[in-house]
Amino acid sequence: MSSAKNYLYLLFILVFLLLPVLSVFSQTSTTHTRGKLWETLYNYGYIGDPGAWDYLEITGIGFYPGFPGYTYPDNELKVYYWPKVDANFHNFRSGPWIIAKDAQTLVPPDYHSEPRDFLLWHASLSGEGQETGRLYSNPNFVITHNFIDNEDFNPLLPEEMNYVYYHTATGITVKQRSMAWSFPDYDDFIIYDYTFVNQGEMAIPALNETKKLEQTYDEVWIVFHSGLTVSTKGFLNFHQDEDFEFSVAPAGGFGGWQASDDRKGGFSDYYGVENDKPDGKGTLFYSRDYNGGREPVPWDPYQHRNNWQRFVRLQPDWLPELQDPACFGWLMLYRTPPQGANPDPYDADPTYFNIYSDERDTFKGRELDFEGFDPRGYSLKDIFEYATHSVRPPNEGDLYCWYTATFGPYSLAPGDSVKLIIAEIAGVMDMKQVAMGDPNHWYPDSSIAALHRNVRAARQAVKWGMGAEVEGIKLVADVPEPPPPPGCSAATISMGTDTAIIAVRWDKLAEQTSITDGSGGVFYDGSADLDGYRIFRTFDDRGVWWDLVEEIPRSQFDDYWSQEDQEYIYLDKDLNFGFSFKYYVQAYNIDPGPWTSANGTVVNDLGEQVSDDYNQTQLVSARPGPEDLAEGWDVFVAPNPYVEGDPERSFGEPTPRKIEFRKLPERARIRIYSLSGDLIITLEHGPDEFGNLFGSTSWDQRSDDGLLVAPGLYVYVVESLTGGYVNDTVSGKLMIVR
Repeated sequence: MSSAKNYLYLLFILVFLLLPVLSVFSQTSTTHTRGKLWETLYNYGYIGDPGAWDYLEITGIGFYPGFPGYTYPDNELKVYYWPKVDANFHNFRSGPWIIAKDAQTLVPPDYHSEPRDFLLWHASLSGEGQETGRLYSNPNFVITHNFIDNEDFNPLLPEEMNYVYYHTATGITVKQRSMAWSFPDYDDFIIYDYTFVNQGEMAIPALNETKKLEQTYDEVWIVFHSGLTVSTKGFLNFHQDEDFEFSVAPAGGFGGWQASDDRKGGFSDYYGVENDKPDGKGTLFYSRDYNGGREPVPWDPYQHRNNWQRFVRLQPDWLPELQDPACFGWLMLYRTPPQGANPDPYDADPTYFNIYSDERDTFKGRELDFEGFDPRGYSLKDIFEYATHSVRPPNEGDLYCWYTATFGPYSLAPGDSVKLIIAEIAGVMDMKQVAMGDPNHWYPDSSIAALHRNVRAARQAVKWGMGAEVEGIKLVADVPEPPPPPGCSAATISMGTDTAIIAVRWDKLAEQTSITDGSGGVFYDGSADLDGYRIFRTFDDRGVWWDLVEEIPRSQFDDYWSQEDQEYIYLDKDLNFGFSFKYYVQAYNIDPGPWTSANGTVVNDLGEQVSDDYNQTQLVSARPGPEDLAEGWDVFVAPNPYVEGDPERSFGEPTPRKIEFRKLPERARIRIYSLSGDLIITLEHGPDEFGNLFGSTSWDQRSDDGLLVAPGLYVYVVESLTGGYVNDTVSGKLMIVR
């Protein structure tokens, strides 16, 4: 995908997020973006990105954390400093298959019926068109948005639902739906609900149409196939090679799957497979990073930067930031019991389960390269045998794992169906510990524990939703609704003072909202049940970890309410000029009462319910007010000298190369020159779009052409454009040390 297309697609996603609640529209692909786990889906069953190198993309294709405005960097210039990407997952060739054994198909030119040993449809192997067993003109997604912070929110429906159906060359139609929530404790997974129906509609890819063929299938297998690694989308920029693919080195050392003769496979994951009976039923399988990305893996063959650790520290006294501190995989939640299997549909363990590692393991005497594993290179019998056996490779931490879960056999008469419910699921350790470099060595235990919490939550969601019908929609999952997140903003108000102040403002949405539950009664009444607000702040522009700066219980609401502005205002004064922050306000309900789910399950032991953090403010700096030129003026540069990486001589993240000009008049022009007199850049200083006046402006050490300037000494000239003092100038020098 070209860079231009990437940004157009990002713009589409941002517009997508602003559509009205319960809006329904359709398209050939869609992106889950409401929770922390983002994912792109296609209307032929594919989950993830069709290309191998999805870490080059900026779309939501299976990465964490997801939040509005996030873009994955796609060139060396952008990733050199910021943003760092903590927990990203390479989700490749994921999706279901159908294999029908000893079934009828339609044969050209007259499309008469003939028997075949195997019929195959797949959404996740390589190959296109004829080899996938699908049409090119599948129906579009029907996309439903039901966001908690909108007026028409229905608490019995998921916040995001994507529905599509497609016919296959097996004659079995797939009805696919996915569901996601933004609510804390339920925002780290996406639930997929598949119904495979014998409708007798045979897809003919060569004609791009269906033809009727009714038959009874004696042996059908439903397969879910996925390639997973957590090591190929995060980066540690410790390589000398300027080629993006290798210099943006993934945490464990991707970029060398042919690293050495004795260690073929440069990937760096362990796999996990669990069936935790006390925790529920159904197989969980996942990948996790080899070492959390603390350093290059031992078999990394590429030259490292001498100072690579400095590039991956948010603060100089922290360890190198931990990359990919995650577990990521799939959870089997529900399946129609196959013949002779455990009759409990929630005991969703596959009949066969295998794991192979890309380009390391072999099948049928051939090395498995999943860029070429498809019906063009393997017979249908080979693919059937691949799906109906169990194998696991040695778990040595240098794998790129391909997981295949196979359910069956099923016999399907016309009209019969099979249901499969699974969850795409993540577990990520505390993000502040991640940014600090995991000083207490929580990885991987903390990530695995987080994964297990999300496993329990996904299983509960199905338990609470299965069997309910809401607005004509048959549900398979439901979760309790927290208070909605207040809308908030932040702006500097320190003009004309010597104290840096940022004002955080928020509305009364959480107090004015009432939420019913499956009983029809009120579960949450904000006028009585809201216990307070918490204000969180971060200097991390990604907004993935936060520090609590103030807690405001209900008894203190009046102290912060502005009758004039009709909003709450908190003044954050624990700041220094020039440093940048962002905020969000959390609404909380400490002790919620009983909650009745959509299917009538009564839950009495819910813990504290809190709003999510996606209503984050923009990054804002505390800025002093403009100078009164009647009293004379002189420009102050901070820091001067600028010393890269020195906390006393730089602003640090998220604006590590920021140099600030202070004591400016209301309007001014700043020209920066090299010592030889070449103009480097011209900065225009004036009011912002709201008319606010400031006495400072910043420079990111780039020229007018966008190039990073060399270290050294520079001359600046500041020209006043303020009425009565136009053309007055002051000049000085600044030093950059790297």
